[in-house]
Amino acid sequence: MHRVVHVIAPAPYGGAESVVRALCVGAARHGREPHVAALLQTADGSRFVEQLRREAIPVTELRCGRRRYRTEARVLAELLGRLGAGVVHTHVYHADVVGYWAARATRLPVVATVHGFTRGDLKNRLYEWLDVRLLRRFDAAICVSESVRLRVLGAGVPAPRVHLVPNGYVERARLTREDARAELGLTPEARVVGWIGRLGHEKGPDVFMDVVTDSGLSGVVGAIVGDGPLHPALEARLAQAGPRGGEIRLVGARPEAGSLLAAFDALAITSRTEGLPMVLLEAMAARVPIVSFAVGGIPDVLDEGSAWLVPPGDTARLREALRVALNDREEAERRAARARTILDDRFGLAGWLEQVEAVYDRVIA
Repeated sequence: MHRVVHVIAPAPYGGAESVVRALCVGAARHGREPHVAALLQTADGSRFVEQLRREAIPVTELRCGRRRYRTEARVLAELLGRLGAGVVHTHVYHADVVGYWAARATRLPVVATVHGFTRGDLKNRLYEWLDVRLLRRFDAAICVSESVRLRVLGAGVPAPRVHLVPNGYVERARLTREDARAELGLTPEARVVGWIGRLGHEKGPDVFMDVVTDSGLSGVVGAIVGDGPLHPALEARLAQAGPRGGEIRLVGARPEAGSLLAAFDALAITSRTEGLPMVLLEAMAARVPIVSFAVGGIPDVLDEGSAWLVPPGDTARLREALRVALNDREEAERRAARARTILDDRFGLAGWLEQVEAVYDRVIA
């Protein structure tokens, strides 16, 4: 059995971390011995590392200073040798660069998971362009959705090295509705639409705010769970906005945010771009009705029988779908139950691990 070392540079509010945690927890439950190498460039502690340790996942912190990629690669190569690693598995640009150099120095196969593309500012777009060029040299690229796979193929990564493996789901403990609402400061009788994610442009928290505060959703509470670069701007908008429609609450980041889903009458996904968000799978597991833009891999997972999907950016239709989901509880519960069935049939832990390990076996061979 080959030992896999996952390499990731944890971002304060990143989404790849939840995938790595789920993959490692699932592998450990099936008798594997994953290890995580966390590239940390500041003196601050990492919530991600703390969560891994609470779940008994071995993790090594590599602190070499800011943008010292070659030093990180050298230290990582030494770690790979000590651990007797068989495969290096990287996640997101920084880790892709460092992990690739370390894997080549130790003559180990290297696999990257491509979680998606944020298409942010010019600097971020440059990083993504460099990243997909580097992926041409990897032994394999795991894409979490068909849209991501097409982007990777279009960038020139050889087709035999590109593998479509949607994220899987690891069952976790969740709070009851009463406890989740108490944790978020929500009253039992409130009609609540939830939003969970990184407060970045690509995730569209500003779009969610526009939708909920419209007069068409009067009396609804929109709870935004998460943090990120847009937090100050969203706070400023709340301070300036007058009373119109629904109420917005910025509740901040919460550890194990997925455990709070029972607090919501519906979950909204307003992303401008996506791969396959883990919060989607978590909402399916919790049987929370989902109202989403049909972006990225989301329409590959759900349809009109299991969620409300509207064209990307169509806020009017998203608002109307939320209104229906909140008012027609019988239909909302029916679609949520269907989504749970899809999760069990297609995104179970065993199948996910089997597909990922098949990629490992292939690159080793």
